[in-house]
Amino acid sequence: MKTGHMTLGTAYEDLTIFQQISPETDAVQGWPLHFPDGSPPLSPDSTALRSQNWYGFRDPNRSIYVDWVAEAHQNETALAYQLELLEKAVGSGGGDPDWLREGIAGVAAVLPYADRSYFRVLSRAQRLALSDTVTLALVFGAADALRHVEHAAAQRAGIESISGEVTFNAVEQAWTAGAGWQPFRAAVEQVLATSDWVEALIAVNVILEPLVGRFLRLGYLERGGRRYGDTYTIAATATWLQDRDRAGRWTFALIDHLLADPEYGAANRVILTDWVDRWEARASEAVAALLLHLGEFATAPDDLNEAWADVVHTYRREVGDRWATKLAVTGGL
Repeated sequence: MKTGHMTLGTAYEDLTIFQQISPETDAVQGWPLHFPDGSPPLSPDSTALRSQNWYGFRDPNRSIYVDWVAEAHQNETALAYQLELLEKAVGSGGGDPDWLREGIAGVAAVLPYADRSYFRVLSRAQRLALSDTVTLALVFGAADALRHVEHAAAQRAGIESISGEVTFNAVEQAWTAGAGWQPFRAAVEQVLATSDWVEALIAVNVILEPLVGRFLRLGYLERGGRRYGDTYTIAATATWLQDRDRAGRWTFALIDHLLADPEYGAANRVILTDWVDRWEARASEAVAALLLHLGEFATAPDDLNEAWADVVHTYRREVGDRWATKLAVTGGL
């Protein structure tokens, strides 16, 4: 609790609110520091969306550092155990070669290119966020994205320590030149180039991860993990889903906060709809290419199109009546 402010009643509020100063809160004298060009460290012009009260937003997860660390530690400990089992299976010749080549090297090891980009996007967003309650949620989200990179790296390192690097020789080539990955790569790079931090946040947390990420991880990796006895991939996917659900809850809550603004809500809705249409189209194009790519795998389940349909239905349920999605269950708009 900050001196001069009343106790706010919960650990989340006491440890989050009033942590980020601004002329609207504690900095009554104005910004004490500016960039060399004279611009302030934070500016409402960093996003096209407007709010009368950014500080009025509350993370429905009530995430605080100590709880986030405890949850992450529990998940990482479980993953370390599953990695030991995977290494034993590979070392004894029990790992299916098609799954190692297509599932782990062909998909799980490629996804860190996207996750590292998401980390950069969310890290930049937390630097520009216009309230402490938004900033802290972004910090945890960025850290989660980096954890997902580490999960794939640990899996890859464990397998390489036993079978050598040959299994993963084509990973970089797949991301940079593989036809099936290029629309997704283009979408990820477009997020990196997006200057509006709220648009970039929505693109990652509300569209790309719930659509492309969910399709790849739940529609292919999780199913393959169960089919081929890869409990590490199953556990890593479960951890990703837990993190993604947390990210979705607070990002949708922020969207609701901005749409409910009595002065700016209507204009925010127009801007948001334009963003969503653009990023849904990019996600749909990415999944269409990945459907064709994964369909060539010996490890591909027979119902990949049904898996995409499940993803779209889940997305529609999460979106509710916030906007009218143009997504189709066939992988296109």
